[in-house]
Amino acid sequence: MPSNGTIIAGGIVVIGVIFGAGMWYAQQTQYYDTVTDVTEVTIGGQAFAVTDYTGTDGTRTPLKLRGCFTLTDPAGAIAAADPAPRAIPLTTPDWIECFDEEAILADMQAGRATPVMAGLDEGDGADLMMAIYPDGRAYSWREPNEKYKR
Repeated sequence: MPSNGTIIAGGIVVIGVIFGAGMWYAQQTQYYDTVTDVTEVTIGGQAFAVTDYTGTDGTRTPLKLRGCFTLTDPAGAIAAADPAPRAIPLTTPDWIECFDEEAILADMQAGRATPVMAGLDEGDGADLMMAIYPDGRAYSWREPNEKYKR
């Protein structure tokens, strides 16, 4: 028969596993809303039409925004935006398949995508960033704006 200490230790481990699973679930899914009905984005104060928008947002923090879409006028969008050479896509939960932050960052660093600040102070201390490809593919996210304070 197990001792009282073994039972207590086992109970602590079980509670820790349950708590950890709950935290993982909350961070991965609970505070994200799926967004698909976006037909235009604002870049540098100008509206640009988009297609195939898939993304997320959240009410608890502006940093939950991720967007994957196609711009109909990528050259115009790049011209309307401010350059953002220090932009770094934030990590995403595993279930957001269209947004690969490592690939986007590598493409920006290699010059295959143009990093831009689409909007300064988009709410609650975050700036809207985008990576825009010449073929129109684009990705959006928000970053804390202390990096770009003027």
